[in-house]
Amino acid sequence: MTYDSHIVEVSGQQNSNAQSLGGKASSLNTLAAAGFPVPRAYCLTVDAYASFLRESGLDQWISGLDQQDASAFTQIRQRIEETQLPSSLRQAIIGAYKDIGAERVAVRSSAISEDSEEHSFAGQYDTYLHVENEETLVDCVKRCWGSFWTERAHAYEGRQDQRRRSSDADAPMQGIAVVIQAMIDADAAGVLFTADPLNGDPQRTVIESCWGLGEGVVSGQVTTDTFVIDNQKMELLEQTLREKPLMSTRAENGGVCLRKTAENKIRAPTLNENEALALAGYANAIRSHYGREMDIEWALKDGKIWILQARPITVTPTNSDNRLFADADESNSYIRDNALFSRMDTGEIVTGLMTPLGLSFCRFYQHNVHGPAIKTMGLLDIGDSQHYMGYLQGHVYLNISASAMLLTQCPPTRDALKFTKRYSTEEVDLNFYTNPYGKAPQGLQYLKSAGYWTLYQVRNLVTAERTVRDMISLRKRETERFLKLDLSAMSLGELNAELQRIDRYFLESCAAYMPFFLQSFALYDALAELCEKWLGDTGKGLQNRIKASLSNLRTIEVTRGVCDLAASVQRSSHLRQLVLETPLEQLAQALQNDDEGARFWNNDFMAFLRDYGARGRQEFELSIPRWADDPSYLLQVIRMYLTSDVQLESRLEEIDRKRDDDTRALLSGLPLRIRLLFKFVISTYAKMAERREATRPTYIAQTWFYRKIIVEVMRRLSAEKVLKMEDLPYIDFNELRDYVAGRKSAQQAFSAELIERNRRSHLLNQRLQEPPMAIVGGHEPRRETAETTPTDDNQVFQGIGASPGVAMGRARVITDLPRQAEEFQQGEILVARFTDASWTPLFVLAAGVVADVGSMLSHSSIVSREFGIPAIVNTKTTTRRIRTGDMLYLDGDAGVVRIEERKEDASQ
Repeated sequence: MTYDSHIVEVSGQQNSNAQSLGGKASSLNTLAAAGFPVPRAYCLTVDAYASFLRESGLDQWISGLDQQDASAFTQIRQRIEETQLPSSLRQAIIGAYKDIGAERVAVRSSAISEDSEEHSFAGQYDTYLHVENEETLVDCVKRCWGSFWTERAHAYEGRQDQRRRSSDADAPMQGIAVVIQAMIDADAAGVLFTADPLNGDPQRTVIESCWGLGEGVVSGQVTTDTFVIDNQKMELLEQTLREKPLMSTRAENGGVCLRKTAENKIRAPTLNENEALALAGYANAIRSHYGREMDIEWALKDGKIWILQARPITVTPTNSDNRLFADADESNSYIRDNALFSRMDTGEIVTGLMTPLGLSFCRFYQHNVHGPAIKTMGLLDIGDSQHYMGYLQGHVYLNISASAMLLTQCPPTRDALKFTKRYSTEEVDLNFYTNPYGKAPQGLQYLKSAGYWTLYQVRNLVTAERTVRDMISLRKRETERFLKLDLSAMSLGELNAELQRIDRYFLESCAAYMPFFLQSFALYDALAELCEKWLGDTGKGLQNRIKASLSNLRTIEVTRGVCDLAASVQRSSHLRQLVLETPLEQLAQALQNDDEGARFWNNDFMAFLRDYGARGRQEFELSIPRWADDPSYLLQVIRMYLTSDVQLESRLEEIDRKRDDDTRALLSGLPLRIRLLFKFVISTYAKMAERREATRPTYIAQTWFYRKIIVEVMRRLSAEKVLKMEDLPYIDFNELRDYVAGRKSAQQAFSAELIERNRRSHLLNQRLQEPPMAIVGGHEPRRETAETTPTDDNQVFQGIGASPGVAMGRARVITDLPRQAEEFQQGEILVARFTDASWTPLFVLAAGVVADVGSMLSHSSIVSREFGIPAIVNTKTTTRRIRTGDMLYLDGDAGVVRIEERKEDASQ
């Protein structure tokens, strides 16, 4: 039979029938018919797919399979991909490809229900970019057909078919078409929304724009500029120009990859005003044509705009109150409007924006672990898990009001306002603050809770050393056991049993950590009160020195370990040359393939990973690889140390000596009784801090075990075409647990609706102004509006002087640590949004530190004091205002950063 009639040009000349062309091709055809600039394309229709199945006999074979069995989908996909196309169909596809005349094309699935008004999310079916030869083209067509037969897509199609047939008994069965479209190798690309996704305002068109291909925007892997246009007056209202270190572009072997952006484009605008307004004009016309709000993908090549796709979106209408609350489930309006939530000093594990996976893991911790863990602190009443934590725009908060009320059961933390003030900021007025959760326990109730607390402290004191030994032993034993597991060979039932084991030890290790945390907190407060009473303003210096000297329990040891690795490499000229001259992406394999490198890798490097491999950034963010998963960051630091003068031990000795001298000088004028009291509090605090940090790595290791199992489950689901590995940040931890436990099917736990909703929510959070560090009541989200092009007017920035001293040096702005770490050079001033434990190895090389976010007790502050370098935190916008290469002056005492010389005027 001939297939010519089943391949039609997407030119607007034929009817835009989704039953024939599929949703995506139908939408493109509608756009072409209306005169919009759509790249040339052909559509291999739904009938072509059905005819192929009939002619090959696959339709009869498929009908004989049990389509409730997930393994059947794998068989179907394999048979479709292996079956040779009829010659006439093959020639028709190749003829369409030649007629398009493009060197490369995109091959996109176009299922009937795709891009419909009711279901506008993408990603159900396969898409292949930069396809550039006939054989690959034919293979990609068959893979697109095969993607119709995944468990997830089939369940989705079944739901849509059932809904459609309920209103039309004669409606045909579902099917899939394929679009072959000229590939636009874009200079810039992105998405636009005809109504503001932040508040549903239909008068504001919002454009997200990146360098290169738009796939990076859709996947959330690249940073974008944002343009907001008044679509009635056609005026540019806002533009936010961000640093764009990465761009999505064509890979050498086809497909798409991420590459570093050219230096002159990193901060340059991706669109000029005329281009943004032209895009808004197309948006207005497309909305008018469809009669509803739209999500539009576009590309810009050599100054010409191309419309790649348009799908309907549902927007939330603008209303008078757009406030968000950290506890969205709070029904008591008084509590909702008066509870204080804070993310000040709540730990490095949840610092910064988190993905939906990370947030869902925090909720798992909130409702399953936090309560039983804090009971070991001596709390008779642990309250309601709803009131432990809160969430705003992808950030995790501690419910300070509820926590302060719980702690009033304990004599050392009886004063709720003291705890509240510790986690507040200057933006929160506590002068007339009343805790909305009521009053502290009184009378017999307090006697019971205080007695309970006292007994627990005796118990904790007696068992403290044993607890520390047990936790260290538990971490080592469980790490060794876990690393021996072959997760790929385990059934879901076995993985579920492993998750339950991790649950037990995660709770046990968190519960062991909590008493030491509370005792450290109480003792530090006691030290602060002593300093205030006996030392006045100079007491703050002592507090900071004590805090810094104790923080090395968790930070210096890691840095010392990396220094030892670098020293091992340095001792061998061959190994040093191999490490310095091999491209980073090849270095791990090169070391393992080299005799001397393999000895280093299998002995020194693996020993380090056994101790510290579970460490990483934002350790409750399970989407981020740990050092054992991806050692490239460690290899970058080793290379930096090889070319730098790292005198860690002598530097630490000098800092410790100065710290001890200063402490003795501060205390020397005090009465003997008070000096002894100071020494007792300091030594006791040191012991509690040591115990706290000795137990902390155990529960961090358990979070890594969770991540390893999640990745294994995702690997299987990806192989089964249920999910893609890049969907990992957008799954829900609790839904995954239901799937592994057999309580939900894959399509229920990982529905396309959930993944797309989470993806869009996270992308929106990335574009919003960061919410406050502390907040009472509601918060109205706002889009980032600061234009980031440096100007001579922005020369001085004020923050919190977190570590004393003065420094001059070139700025190194790092917004993506894993990709930019190796760029850092000794003597530069590190400028970052925030830092956590994984940044510590860079501090030993830095002349100073500037952080947008932070407090006196944040990681940036503590570690800077530890290394004796000036630091300024809470500067809010310096990563957008300071440019790498700018000459900076830092005054860590006054909290001032000044740009002495802009990069363009500096001698490079």
